[in-house]
Amino acid sequence: MEHTRLDCRTTRRAWMLLAVLAASAFLQAQAASTIVGTWRGTSLCTKSPNFPACHDETVIYEVAGPAPDGTVMLKADKIVKGQREPMGELPFEYDAHADAWVSEFTRRSHTSRWSLQIRGAEMTGTLIDVPTGEVVRNVKLRRQ
Repeated sequence: MEHTRLDCRTTRRAWMLLAVLAASAFLQAQAASTIVGTWRGTSLCTKSPNFPACHDETVIYEVAGPAPDGTVMLKADKIVKGQREPMGELPFEYDAHADAWVSEFTRRSHTSRWSLQIRGAEMTGTLIDVPTGEVVRNVKLRRQ
């Protein structure tokens, strides 16, 4: 009798875990549908003395996905003299708690974090210097 009760609890927990994972995957896919596409706008520096090399830019983001794990890939270009120049690609994952797409990355031993929020046809976000918590850039784009 004790063995059967334990098996029922284990089975019930397994089903609950599967339900949570399925709901999470559904939310990831639903969130991905809001970010996938082409976005155009501005990426403006906060003019921090700690980041003097930062320059304001007109940008185009191409977002593709989602991958099986729910992440999307964001390819960023800046417009220079009317031409697109690649800046790089980053994977983003949806953070349901923050209702934002986030990507943390390290370049030249420096860690930064993008956080992007989608509201209809508008994307806004920030680039934060992780060690200091300082906002380096603010972006505002519209779906094309």
